[in-house]
Amino acid sequence: MTAADNYPIVTTEQYIEGIGKTHLVKLDQISKEIGRNVYFKAEYENSGTSIKDRAANYLLKDALESGKLTPGGTLAEATAGNTGLSLALLGRTYDPPFKVVLFVPENLVQEKIDLLESLGATVVKGPLVAPDHPEYVNNLAIKYAKETPNTIHVNQMDNLANRRAHYETTGPEIWEQTNGKVDGFVAGAGTGATFGGVVSFLKTKNPNLKAFVADREGSGLYSYVTSKGESWAAEGDSLIEGVGKLALTGQLHDLLDLADGAYRQIDRDVVLQIYELFDQGLDIGASGGLNILSAVQLAKSLPEGSTVVTTVADHAHRYASKLLNKEYLESNGIWEYIPEHLRKYATFTQV
Repeated sequence: MTAADNYPIVTTEQYIEGIGKTHLVKLDQISKEIGRNVYFKAEYENSGTSIKDRAANYLLKDALESGKLTPGGTLAEATAGNTGLSLALLGRTYDPPFKVVLFVPENLVQEKIDLLESLGATVVKGPLVAPDHPEYVNNLAIKYAKETPNTIHVNQMDNLANRRAHYETTGPEIWEQTNGKVDGFVAGAGTGATFGGVVSFLKTKNPNLKAFVADREGSGLYSYVTSKGESWAAEGDSLIEGVGKLALTGQLHDLLDLADGAYRQIDRDVVLQIYELFDQGLDIGASGGLNILSAVQLAKSLPEGSTVVTTVADHAHRYASKLLNKEYLESNGIWEYIPEHLRKYATFTQV
């Protein structure tokens, strides 16, 4: 049995029907402790088990409607894994299926690469270089698409169909599920489409909504937002994949207008939050831990009884070789901070 067996092939209509309308989950223990209501959208409930299904659906539909892509063509994209997974899963529902070529950072967890390849995607690793470097993964995807017939660069970073997916689906779902009583929203930014789309929608409903970016170590978004565009301090690396930026994307063109502030979390605190959530029966991925930690921080700054919403893109087990790996956490100076009673959740074993 391979990882791909967890994703049976369905029709295009069935796959799309399973995107969106995800549950809004209340963090009961945390909410009780701080006297504010903290919720997350359970985006792992989407067809491809991540928030990126929303983007893949809109981006592929945009490519087909524009006439830039015909059946049996190739989708080229730079990804930290989840968008690639969604494209591979959705693309294979078509007849003929779309080919998928993915350019990923060289430090992407191996379990994601194995899953993508088991679904038939071609995975090409790129070096960790600045966005203006020709070997940067997004630039590699652009080059490949230009040189290969019937191939498009999906362009999740700058194609605003991605942001529109969240403006038209995620944002309205949050508004409806909170009965219009949402005071704050927090999200990390990979492409920035979730933050941009959700916040731009919610602020049409509640102009007083507080919107904060959740940022990780090694990303410049926190510096950019808090300095109101005057600086971009980004150095170091992080175990948190899929969020954090070294430069702005098209999805974030109006970030300074949308964001009321930003929080930067260190890896150690994010991992500890994830392990504490394990103990509450919740399996939360790396970016989800970052988001929840930041959502709690925002909630504490708001009046008692306020409601803050964030998103959880996927599960922790998608990052097992890092998040659930004692040896990895030890080598990165994190293990010693995990309380003894939570260490049982480090279940990764090298095959």
